[in-house]
Amino acid sequence: MRSLLLLLALIALFGLVSSQKAFHSRRLGTEGQIVGRILSEYDPSSRPPVRDHADNSAILVITNIFINRLIWQNNYAEVDLYLRQQWQDSRLKYDVDTREGIDEIRLPQNRKIWEPDTYFTSGKELAGNDKGSKHIVVEPSGYVRSSERKLLELPYTYGTMFPFTNSRQFTIKLGSYQYDIDDIVYLWANSPPLVNPIEVSQDLLRGDLTFEEASAGDCVGNYTVGVYSCIDAHVYFSASTLSGLMSWFLPSLFLLIGSWLHFWIHGSWSVPRTISSAVPFFILAAYYIFMREDSYTQAQGAWLGFCLVLTFFSFVEYFLVICCGGRRSIRYKTLSGQEEHPMGAAKETVEVAYDQGCSSFRNNNGIDVISRVAFPIVTVIFLVIYFIFIV
Repeated sequence: MRSLLLLLALIALFGLVSSQKAFHSRRLGTEGQIVGRILSEYDPSSRPPVRDHADNSAILVITNIFINRLIWQNNYAEVDLYLRQQWQDSRLKYDVDTREGIDEIRLPQNRKIWEPDTYFTSGKELAGNDKGSKHIVVEPSGYVRSSERKLLELPYTYGTMFPFTNSRQFTIKLGSYQYDIDDIVYLWANSPPLVNPIEVSQDLLRGDLTFEEASAGDCVGNYTVGVYSCIDAHVYFSASTLSGLMSWFLPSLFLLIGSWLHFWIHGSWSVPRTISSAVPFFILAAYYIFMREDSYTQAQGAWLGFCLVLTFFSFVEYFLVICCGGRRSIRYKTLSGQEEHPMGAAKETVEVAYDQGCSSFRNNNGIDVISRVAFPIVTVIFLVIYFIFIV
């Protein structure tokens, strides 16, 4: 009995698969016939005719961009995106039996229709693997939907609110290369929450730099001959507060404070004073030597430059304490005659005195005492000026 039920189930499954394959083959055949019929006398080099009862002669191109992937370089971003466009072409209208279940047809790669000559004016288009990257769908009303993958190189700018956020912005601007504003008008697709002018993948919503917002608008390109329609969008990415603090501000602040520790160490303790004064300075100096200038923002460069200068002065203070520091003088007293000690007369220490010279400040190291107050005050003053005028 079980074997019979299993056999019947297999027969039913085989029949279902066969019917699906037959339906799919029949649909492909019908779509091929429709494509051949609507493109038999179609001229892809001519612009679509003006819509009936239209107020103007321009073709309306509804545009939407989906950003799939981003690679941040030193001064530009590699943007992997999909350019989605929609327009009406009455020459592509077709009739289909509702029983066929065909709501749209996908145009084969080897069949060409008229498309807007859209190009990106704000960046450089990179060559990539374009195989299978363009899809064109035509509805029975002649409404065309196109999706094409693009790889762009776009320059970006920083918008840092020191030290809490680190934002980056790039602009996507596109327009028609040949047709002026009387022939083609671009508009952003804007039907939130389902359709937005700029959409991003889930990967760009998490990570060190995440998508924040996009501001889409219109721009008009004025050239030598004619006025051309164009649209642009400003796309913003930002880093989290903790990421901005941990990446560069806190490490540089700890190095700066670490260069002050030797102010509280006596000048005779040369090893810890050397570590405290030299290590922070050489770390910051090596960072400036080996890092590219465009790897940090202008505000970050100002802060790191201040840290480098102040650690250098801390290093100089270390040498001043050595040069002007204490000198120990010892007085000895001979205990017995030379004849009792062939290697020399035995001596007993009578007095040990410290002459601290220019570093003497009430029996303390005067330069260190002044530095303990001066360096923190200078840092606080710089931070106030930095927040007000530089950031």
